[in-house]
Amino acid sequence: MEKIIVLGATGNIGQAVLQHLQDSNVEVFAGVRKEADFDKVNRYNATPILVDFTDQESLDKALKGKDRVFLVTPLMQNPEAVTEKVLQSAQKNNVKHIVRSTAAGADSNGQIQMARWAGNSEDLIKASSLNFTILRPYNFVQNYINYYGQTIKDYNGFYIPNGDAELSLLDVSDLGEIAAIALTSEEHYGKTYELSGLKYSNDKIANIISDTLGRKISYIDVPEDQARESMLENQMPEWLVDAMMELNYIIKQGWSAGYGEDYKNITGKEYTSAETYFERNKDALL
Repeated sequence: MEKIIVLGATGNIGQAVLQHLQDSNVEVFAGVRKEADFDKVNRYNATPILVDFTDQESLDKALKGKDRVFLVTPLMQNPEAVTEKVLQSAQKNNVKHIVRSTAAGADSNGQIQMARWAGNSEDLIKASSLNFTILRPYNFVQNYINYYGQTIKDYNGFYIPNGDAELSLLDVSDLGEIAAIALTSEEHYGKTYELSGLKYSNDKIANIISDTLGRKISYIDVPEDQARESMLENQMPEWLVDAMMELNYIIKQGWSAGYGEDYKNITGKEYTSAETYFERNKDALL
């Protein structure tokens, strides 16, 4: 039975990967940073391993005896440094396959910082000796609960500087499903998959949430300078504010509204719709 370790196991993406791996014929391990997070992975029949993936020795121990590794990093500066450490540990321990979640538009020479960070990680993986699968998710529909849920509950609205553009919205569960498929097969070696989700405008999302909750929810297109000021007032570091404002800009131009058929080609299904997602998770907004 193969041994798979999921690094970044307590975040939204890592949890989705664990959920889709739990019924597979593999032994699953979950890299967590503290014992308080053990319950988050135990419920998916994963064995927790304490690991600091910024520390080489910690990673070496965690990856010992593993056959495959899934890696996702939080929103951070220079995530390629983590990718490089994981690759070094993987090669030292003869891991045969890495599945890495990056981002749509990944390009080490890209126009925005998030694209360059993701592209730098991909370049390192492709230059290594490991078999790899790269997953490039677009925007997540979970953001409307995770980031805007409080204003939806308190003020019946969400505030984003996105204009009237459409954007592609992916349910993280669909990403987790593809990751689990890739981690349990050799068919996906050397592949890069674009995972877009379906396209919506923010006004359409507001209408869907309104129908789901039975009350009027509005999308408010705030000016960019107001959005920046609000993020800084909420103690977001300036580097993160800059990266988020770049992302908001390309969304506003309609550049993040695409459709990738990789999910349908692999699973034979259409992406999870926003209607289905909000119906399943409406308690979070009540």
